[in-house]
Amino acid sequence: MLEHNQFKEYLVREIDELQETQKQLKARLTGAPEGTLNLLQKNQNVQYYIYREGRKRQYLSKKKKDLAAALAQKAYDSKVLSIVEARLKYGKRMLDEYHVSIDDMYQAMPAARQALVSPCIPAEEAYVREWYEKNPGRENPYPILQKIFSERGEPVRSKSEKILADLFYRNQIPYVYEPKVWMQDGRIVYPDFLLLNVRTRKAYVYEHFGMMDSPEYSQKASEKINYYMENGYHYGDRFLFSMETSKTPLNTKTVEKIIVKFLI
Repeated sequence: MLEHNQFKEYLVREIDELQETQKQLKARLTGAPEGTLNLLQKNQNVQYYIYREGRKRQYLSKKKKDLAAALAQKAYDSKVLSIVEARLKYGKRMLDEYHVSIDDMYQAMPAARQALVSPCIPAEEAYVREWYEKNPGRENPYPILQKIFSERGEPVRSKSEKILADLFYRNQIPYVYEPKVWMQDGRIVYPDFLLLNVRTRKAYVYEHFGMMDSPEYSQKASEKINYYMENGYHYGDRFLFSMETSKTPLNTKTVEKIIVKFLI
């Protein structure tokens, strides 16, 4: 089920797309020819006729097939426009109903009243706390030999992973390092990070591929990406990643854009 803010964002996008379609249809209909089209099937042939108000129907020869096509397009555009405008009206009404989330209603209550009520949706702090309890992290059994520590004080396997961990930490993105994640096929993976978008309550697996100029490493990275996709993890939808080579180090500006787009 879509979370409140996710659904609002979906509605806004849908309304924007419908309004753009409405604009295009109205522009086409403004330049459409007068009249309506009638098709008459005779044996294996189709005859085209045009009807205009107050006038008899007129046969359209093959030379006027462009006019027949324009009239057919006009009829189609008119029907689609009526559907688009009905959906726009309904979508805007739904958006008005979603101006306050259920969580916001609880947060707006006085503390004394909150103490007497069990909220239907956990408040953000409680949700994040529960998320950390369910996803403790640092579950990869392979030992960490490097003495590299994030700002949060946890050991990581590379300088790039420290940079990433610190970026998540500074941007207040809840994250765990090397959690245990069960895949659809029953296997367990230990991604570099598991990240939480607190606003949407959506979690993302994050992998950093740090030696992409190595043919063997890049082949394994490609196989790992394909494996995630086969198990329902697609980039931007539960799965994020970054890459670097010896000549092209980790680009923190790119990671910050990922943070803004998917995690805040």
